[in-house]
Amino acid sequence: MKKNNRLSRIWVRSLFLGITFSYHGLTVSAQQLHIESKSQSLKSILEQIEKQSGYSFLYDEKTINLNRKISLQMTGSLTQILQSLEQQTYLQLRLSGRNILINNGSVGVLTGKVTDEAGLPLSLVSVFFRELNQYFLTEQDGSFRFQFPAHRLKSAEIRFSMIGRQGTTLNVALDKQQTGISTVQLPLLSVGLDEITVSPRTNQNLESNSSLYINREVIEQSGALSLNDLLSLVPGQKIAAPSLQQVQQANLRSASFGTNSLGTKDPFSLNNSFGIALIMDGIALSNNANMQTLNPGISGMGNSYVGGNISDLMGSEERGDRYTGDYTFGGIDLRQIATDNIESVEVVAGISSAKYGDMTNGAVIINRIAGATPFNFNMQLRDNATVYGLTKGFQTKKWGALTVGGNFTRSYNDNRDKLKSYDRVGSNLIWSTAAGQDRAFTNTFTADYGRNLDNVRRDPDDPTATLLRYRAYNFSVGNRTNYRIDNSFLTNIGFNVRYSETYQNTYKEQFMNNTYIIYTDATDVGVTNGKYASGIYTAVTNLEGKPVDFTARLDLNGSFHTGDILHQLNFGSSYNFSKNKGRGQIVDPTRPRNNTSTANGDNRSERYYDYSRIHAQNQIGFYAEDVFRTTIADRNLHVRIGTRLDLFEGYATFSPRTNINYEITPDLRIGLAYGWGSKAPALAQLYPGPVFFEIPLYQRTAVKDNGAVDEVNSLYLLYVDKFTPDNSKLKPALSEQLELSLSYEHRGFRGGLNVYSKRNYRDIYTEMSFSSILLGNYIDNSDQESELPYVIDGQKRHRLSRYNFVNGGTTKNQGIEIMLSTPKWTAIATSFNLRGGITKSIYNPVQNWKNVTNNTNNPNYAVTGVYPVFERTSWTSNAALTSSTHIPKAKLLLNFITEFNILNKTNTEAIDGIPVGYFTQDGSYFEIKKFDEGNADYAHLLRPIEEVNNQNQPGLYTNFHLNLSKEISKRLTLAFHVYNVFNYRPQYKRSDNTMVIPNGKPSYGAQVRLKL
Repeated sequence: MKKNNRLSRIWVRSLFLGITFSYHGLTVSAQQLHIESKSQSLKSILEQIEKQSGYSFLYDEKTINLNRKISLQMTGSLTQILQSLEQQTYLQLRLSGRNILINNGSVGVLTGKVTDEAGLPLSLVSVFFRELNQYFLTEQDGSFRFQFPAHRLKSAEIRFSMIGRQGTTLNVALDKQQTGISTVQLPLLSVGLDEITVSPRTNQNLESNSSLYINREVIEQSGALSLNDLLSLVPGQKIAAPSLQQVQQANLRSASFGTNSLGTKDPFSLNNSFGIALIMDGIALSNNANMQTLNPGISGMGNSYVGGNISDLMGSEERGDRYTGDYTFGGIDLRQIATDNIESVEVVAGISSAKYGDMTNGAVIINRIAGATPFNFNMQLRDNATVYGLTKGFQTKKWGALTVGGNFTRSYNDNRDKLKSYDRVGSNLIWSTAAGQDRAFTNTFTADYGRNLDNVRRDPDDPTATLLRYRAYNFSVGNRTNYRIDNSFLTNIGFNVRYSETYQNTYKEQFMNNTYIIYTDATDVGVTNGKYASGIYTAVTNLEGKPVDFTARLDLNGSFHTGDILHQLNFGSSYNFSKNKGRGQIVDPTRPRNNTSTANGDNRSERYYDYSRIHAQNQIGFYAEDVFRTTIADRNLHVRIGTRLDLFEGYATFSPRTNINYEITPDLRIGLAYGWGSKAPALAQLYPGPVFFEIPLYQRTAVKDNGAVDEVNSLYLLYVDKFTPDNSKLKPALSEQLELSLSYEHRGFRGGLNVYSKRNYRDIYTEMSFSSILLGNYIDNSDQESELPYVIDGQKRHRLSRYNFVNGGTTKNQGIEIMLSTPKWTAIATSFNLRGGITKSIYNPVQNWKNVTNNTNNPNYAVTGVYPVFERTSWTSNAALTSSTHIPKAKLLLNFITEFNILNKTNTEAIDGIPVGYFTQDGSYFEIKKFDEGNADYAHLLRPIEEVNNQNQPGLYTNFHLNLSKEISKRLTLAFHVYNVFNYRPQYKRSDNTMVIPNGKPSYGAQVRLKL
């Protein structure tokens, strides 16, 4: 607690220091002036100032335009008024005694030229002027030109990037009038270059102190099949063999169990993944409208997915495992995002910029760029996947640059039977152009279309096998517009818009072979008659969703001075619209999914639910952010401070955020970051649909001589209960994070350390609740002559159960991340990189219950056990040491990775498995004050320690991987990627005697990259 208080005091002092410097110099004069001008001439404003202040303006009427229209409405000191006037006019206003001297502000020009490795000019290269947040696409001759306020700006960071070429960043000292940059070369990416990037890097100029930057060079070396494989480069993440056979959702800074494709998913991991924003081309990709699950009110948030067995093949590691290809309640399935046309990825696990909203656990920012590129053909062959990719960039004289690409992937879970497969087809078009004076207007248009087919085919040798199919067809168009403004307070206006529409279909088919079934399609509450039908049929589960998402964001960038401090002010707003237009849960009650030859109400509570009738979701956000640099003790202090306001369904959330870092020495920086985030509920959480519960009352089934059901003389009575949840009170989830960072860079040595503490609360989970109802007790009628085969003998209590979505439970995540890298050791042409982390997650579950089936005649038999709700503490730690041998003359790069799986543990106690109470079938609750193992009513609820404490890894385990790239010629590159290169597969037994193999089987891949 003392440590947290100390960190809080450091944060408060640093924030106060940042704010103090941000507004230093605004209160030089105590006299308050009030200026009121709506599109009036500059001369009238000067007259107002002279009249109120007693100062006189001196200027040359031949050089100063006094008739220009200015809007200025403010109250403040004379210094504040003059600075605001400077920002709008680009004039220099200086006090001299009782006079104010007016001169035209000096405007500097920054010019340069970009060429390829042969010295030929490169047009349409993206040039980014960081201090003014301005973009330029180079001319046909490779030139670029920026104007800047020379009396305000002394230095600048200029970033150059183009798809398929090695980007670079320059720090430039600016002259007052003309600054020329020597020719900048952007060579084609090649392992034959003298210097290449072999590992992700941190950078103080990214979105966060702890951001991780993965450029195109690293992406090409990774052998990634999807974006998910790149996230294994984040410190502390476990490395897995590239595969597309399970749902892949991002999880950052969490020791939770994961969001894999097993039938039951961990709600804590789902919340973590759901709170990670995926930003592509400046716009967030939303999963808010995904509703591909059965009704979660029946079985809970983590158990509502449609699934089935992956494989029954003897010897298969997945034999008997349940699989689902749906990813509702979490983040987007990363398998859908191929890496062919990604220029860079920035992973923000810490505090992101205030311009990004609807997130609680970080962001993954994906950048794609259009440009003239050779014809690129990429083919990757793995033991379980085949990937083909094509990209080509075209350059025109009038219409800018156009990049088109396509990819096809086919993969199998097991090549021996090929029952489980995943196919991905994608295509994209990116068009960038520039226009206007000095190419001030830049525009990038994108169009994407993809198909994802995730299938589990029916085993022809198993008549009871199921068929599973998860299909997704998605189409999106987006547009990014930037307009550069010179000689003004505003330096850039950006407007991003994106529209996407997806077709999702979840389909399950299974042969049923029973004597008969009984069912009902009633939707009204009350007693009703069930229906009899043949038990030989094909059971179908069919979910159809059509998520529609529209997002727009306006970004305004300006610059101003307070004293000698240059501020980059970023502010704007965003809007998101999400709706699902699908037909929803298409249920045929005559073909139920479960065996219903006897009355069992829990199995027949599904009804048709139309998603298209659900209200749309609307979100609006506003943000403002100040980025500046000042000096303390002759050392630079970098500050990014801002806040945002998000509005959702009547709820308003504020998210202040700041990243501050200080240069202790030119090589050493220390940083402090603090911020809040919020994440709105998804449509599937707000509108899960009504829950139907069927209570069997009386069943009498007559059979004919031929064995068929005599429907005329058979009777099934049941009571139908309908519960419609009201989730309108669900609030956005919140998070709070504090982070300390340390970075060092000297003579090629790089080091980074992040220490963080994050608290998530108001996350959304499902909570089970019970109610009871008294109904008539139906028994056989002893009067054989009666028309009714039953009589009502008193009343009987029945239990009704359902799951409700609630804002409940908290999660605390604390940890350390470390990254170290060395320069190339010339003698062996090798550099080294170490990344690792340790994470501690503390969970507060909403409830801890366990349901069992009553196979006895005991009415007091416990069917639901209630266990202590204690905090669960999980630890995980992983590290990787990479040696990179790079020989430019041989055009060879060899990465050898030693992975350390250090810790995987969850603290539990024996008492966790001892129930403290239980429910019976009729809904009665009984408290257990002292557990009695001999009590027949509840003894079966005891969970032995072997079941409670079975996740802990007993020691450290290693694994080894190899990546090799060899450039055969300028046009042809071969690469080889091997996971678990030594086939090292240690084993250990858990406390429940199940065998665990921490390392997956070896996975081999070969890649061919051809440029024409």
